[in-house]
Amino acid sequence: MIARSFQQIFAPELHGRLVWFNRLRWCAVAGLTLASLAGPPLGFPSVWPSLFVVASVVAAYNLLFLLVVRAQRLEHDPSTLCAIAFCQMVLDLAALMVTIHFTGGLQSPLMVFFAFHMVIGTIMITARWAYLLAGAASLGALLLLTAEARGVLGFHPLVPDSAFDITISRLNLLALIFGVFGIVYLADSVVRRLKRRSIELYEATDALSERTEELHRLLKEMKGVERRKSLYMRMSAHQLRSPLGTIRTVLRVLDKGFVDPATDQGRKMLAGAVDVTDSLLSVINDLLALAKMREGRKHAPWSRDVNLNQLLGDLLDSLAPDAEKRHVALVPDFKGVAVLGWGIPPDLVHAFENLIYNGIKYNLPDRSLTVELRIADEFAVIRVIDQGIGIPEDYLDQVFMEFVRAPNAKHHESEGTGLGLAIVKEVVESHGGTVSVESRTGEGSTFTVRLTLNHIPSEAERLLQTGNGGGYGAETGRRV
Repeated sequence: MIARSFQQIFAPELHGRLVWFNRLRWCAVAGLTLASLAGPPLGFPSVWPSLFVVASVVAAYNLLFLLVVRAQRLEHDPSTLCAIAFCQMVLDLAALMVTIHFTGGLQSPLMVFFAFHMVIGTIMITARWAYLLAGAASLGALLLLTAEARGVLGFHPLVPDSAFDITISRLNLLALIFGVFGIVYLADSVVRRLKRRSIELYEATDALSERTEELHRLLKEMKGVERRKSLYMRMSAHQLRSPLGTIRTVLRVLDKGFVDPATDQGRKMLAGAVDVTDSLLSVINDLLALAKMREGRKHAPWSRDVNLNQLLGDLLDSLAPDAEKRHVALVPDFKGVAVLGWGIPPDLVHAFENLIYNGIKYNLPDRSLTVELRIADEFAVIRVIDQGIGIPEDYLDQVFMEFVRAPNAKHHESEGTGLGLAIVKEVVESHGGTVSVESRTGEGSTFTVRLTLNHIPSEAERLLQTGNGGGYGAETGRRV
């Protein structure tokens, strides 16, 4: 399992080793070629042309493997790379066996390259295949010894007139067998520890990378929150400073005696200050309501079985005078009965009052405002559809932010805090729902609220788990 994990994780590293092995093989090709050419003049007649033929074969399959390995540089498929490595080792083993045959058989000084071959093989392939190669090398050496001893293959000594020594060859065979298996065992022990530590390092690095990405994401979110908080504070200060400045000016004028409060002009200034104060209180009340909603629901009066039909009907009745004053016809369109399992009636009233009153305020005269209620699967879908001034497309993504009012809204109605829709969004999301808007300038807007009928707030869920569930039930009227 460790080897498999190693191959999957470090396939690119195995690819790099194969490339390095291909380059190293060119050194073997050069050495064989040089030995075949320099052997006869140095008194080693058996190396020509045998080693040159071996060098040519090794060069041919090395070129082929080089092309195959390069083709794998992008895919890095571990099974394919391991197969390539094993095939290279088998061919190298066969080439080494032929080279040994033509350089003195098992009495050849090149027998030491079996050890080098086994070390490289254990690093590149699994221990099972490395032991298989060690067995193949031992079997090949045994067959070579037998064939040379019985005269099936000719004996090619490096030094002319040297005799075949069966005793030395047998000792070398035993040394070869113990050597290759011992090298594979030792090399595999070291490589296994290295592989295990490499995997642990990789997993630790990967976990650190994931945590770093998570930290970067959280840092980005924190910066976004800080920017929004800063903007919120600036906008809040701006909204409060302007009316306070107006009130301060009126009071200073009256205090300095420039205008007598008992005169018509003085009373008019005081009436204007009262209106500004009412506007200021409206902003403060909305800010406090929004802050209360964002602080958490631990002390919120969650109620059971909140009837949305009744809630919306009562709102339409209470807002009817405002609609008549602006010549807007209110059209209720309820199909089905929507009852929320859990809800906060005051917050829901606040939210839907904002939506319906905005529809009245920004509607065009002698037009209608429709409030739809539908049941869709596990949701209550409420749509507030007006035929008013609409919202510019550039502002559709911003209307639920604090203090955002479209230019046409400011032109149509100077009064407004820009907090109403932010409160709507906060209330709807606290009830496990969503709110969206579709609008076209000059044609009207449609605000859609989707509320989950069986949504259970976390506060109520904790109480239910402890057996203290309650709320304003239909019979008990208990508060959570």
